[in-house]
Formats: sequence, C-alpha cells, structure tokens
Amino acid sequence: MTPPIFVISLAREVERRTRMVQELAGFDFEFFDAVDGRTLDTAQYAHRMDAEWFRIMRGRELAPGEIGCFLSHYGVWERLVGTGTRSALILEDDARLEDGFAAVIGEAMKIAAEWDVVYLARMKRPLRTVRTVAVLDGCRRLIQCRRRTGGIGYLIRLEAAEALLHYCWRIRTPIDYLYTGWWDNGLRVYAVDPPVVRHAEMPSTIMTWKGGKWPKLKRTALEHAAGYLHRRADKLLSLARAKSS
Repeated sequence: MTPPIFVISLAREVERRTRMVQELAGFDFEFFDAVDGRTLDTAQYAHRMDAEWFRIMRGRELAPGEIGCFLSHYGVWERLVGTGTRSALILEDDARLEDGFAAVIGEAMKIAAEWDVVYLARMKRPLRTVRTVAVLDGCRRLIQCRRRTGGIGYLIRLEAAEALLHYCWRIRTPIDYLYTGWWDNGLRVYAVDPPVVRHAEMPSTIMTWKGGKWPKLKRTALEHAAGYLHRRADKLLSLARAKSS
C-alpha cells in the first residue's frame, strides 16, 4: 500500500542522501533533484514572482533557498501530473521516520478517497485539532487542524497536485504557506497525529543568510497595519471554515 516515494534533495548534498538511503532501507524510492537557491537564476522566474504581499505581511523578502524549495515541490507535482501518478509520498532529505511509519501510510492509503494531502511530520507547536477524520491505528489519528503545517513529509493525490499547480503558480510565499492552507486553497489537507516523520537535527539548506536569520525590512505604518489585518483575517477564515466543516 506504499505509494511511490520521492525524496527532494540537492544533488550536492551527498551526506544527506546517504542518510536517506539508510533511513529508507526496505523502501523503493527516488531522489528528486531540488532546485538550488544558491545558483538560481531569478530572472528566469521573474514572470512568476509576486512576493510583495509576503514582504508586507512578514517584513522580509523570500530567501533564495525558499524560492528553490518552492520550485522543488512544484517540480514534483509537475512530475506526478505528467506521469499520471495517482498518489505519492514526498519527503525532504532531513526527514526521519518514526516507529509505525509504514503501517500508518498503509492505513492512510486505504482511505485515500477521503483526503487530498496528508501531512506526516511533527511541528514545533502542537497541532490544534478541528476534528478527527479517521483512526489509523491503535494510537494515531488522521485529523484536520487549524494551523498550517509544513513540507518535510506528506502524502498527496494526483487531483491535489493538479490543483496546486494552478494555485501555486505564482511564487508568493514559502511553499507550505500555500499548499497546507486548506481554508484558502479548498483542499482536504489533514495531518497524522501523533506524527510519523520528524526533522533531523541538521543545519537548514534554506536559511542561507548569516546566522540563520532573515534580515528584516523597514515597513511603513500602513504596511504594518495591512500585514496585521491580513494575518488576523487569515486566522478568522481558518476558524470560520473549521466550524463549518
């Protein structure tokens, strides 16, 4: 019941790839070469860039690594649509599997008609459950949660990949802001709780600025207010749609 597995990884990250080979021993999988933000020709994607909204909302520019990460996930979705792959398991190369991973994936695949995207990894803060969609095994559930998740590990169906190719065509934010915002993109984005994937303790290849911190940009008072109001509206929309689901 395990779908095709794609591991997004920079071709130059030999050590990360070696660790993923060990992590996925016993599984068939394929490395998908990530777009390298360090060498990215941004002019090539100028017609797709629309990051002004993110600058106003968060007070910073998108990092080159974030743009590369965005294009990498987008590229996997293109691959799925181009080959007609019905579903896939997508991991980043700093993913580590928890006990029970294979069994939970198998249970989720049995009810694939009930979801579009299933997020598999743990977050820094606990997920806030809206409702339980299904019980996967003795201790894990498939849940709908209020807040955004991330991109380190997820299941995705072909229909969701097709929808996201349109919804995420413009490069506006980090990729996880778009594809996991179910209250905005209309997809059934759920999460496994407790998670079956975790982050490895490895330096980020996305946070490429010195010290691992993004430089803040000066914003006008009007831009600060616009960013605050947008974040509040986004939160209220997630609450409203959670109550109606």
